[in-house]
Amino acid sequence: MRSTMAYDPRRPVNAKGGLVAGIGRGFLSAFSTTAALLSTLFDALASPFAPGAAARKVVRRIMLMQILFTGVEAVTLVSVMGLLVGATLMIQIQLVAPGQPGEILGKILVAVVLRELAPLTTAVIVSSRSGTAIATELGNMKAHSEVLALSAMGIDPPRFIVMPRLIGAAVSVIVLMVYFSAIAVIGGYAVSQLISGPSFATLRTGFSHALMWEDLVLFMIKGAGLGLLTGWLCCHYGLEVKSSPTEVPQKASRAVVMTLATCIAYNAAVTAGFYYLVGPPVR
Repeated sequence: MRSTMAYDPRRPVNAKGGLVAGIGRGFLSAFSTTAALLSTLFDALASPFAPGAAARKVVRRIMLMQILFTGVEAVTLVSVMGLLVGATLMIQIQLVAPGQPGEILGKILVAVVLRELAPLTTAVIVSSRSGTAIATELGNMKAHSEVLALSAMGIDPPRFIVMPRLIGAAVSVIVLMVYFSAIAVIGGYAVSQLISGPSFATLRTGFSHALMWEDLVLFMIKGAGLGLLTGWLCCHYGLEVKSSPTEVPQKASRAVVMTLATCIAYNAAVTAGFYYLVGPPVR
């Protein structure tokens, strides 16, 4: 039987439309994604300036709870990772370049642990552990219309949902970076003593020669940036859930993948800029 319609609805539609159409769709998709990401960030950053003393108290309490979950409860995992990383690094140095003086080892620990491994490893731990929880929690809230209910009651979701998690993630990453660095250095020193390595005095001399005041700026830029990226991306993808609970694990997985990729790219860019300005890591 001939169809009376001008086209067959069962026929697959060619959605490609050529190279130019594909480039246009990709550009529009990238523009839409970037605009949505920036909207999530700017709405959260502008929310503290809204009036309401009672709201500030509630947001502060939520932020402290987020720091407790993201930072304090991750101390055990960070301790284990720091000890293993410091011990492994010292073993590798002794195997590749045995008999190096303590000053050189101290400089290597500063360049590798304090400037690179501490920020990146801490960001990976926070993203994998807390980032998944943030995206899943917000995704479930969005799927069960809890975010819509907050808006209906006059409660600003960026202020009560996104902003505490941004600040909590940033503070937690900075503090855990300091803790990870100390534990990694202690683990490396302990292993060096087991394999007849240098004394702590010579390592401390290497630390003092390698550390600069610019390292504090680098530490803060990396810690705050990586923490904000973690909280921002995980909140955004969690809030991208529409209405189906089946979207929650998909968005949570995408949030973690995008967060890890972005954190690695950010860390590499900041490191390149730092050494471009201050010179080589080990002189």
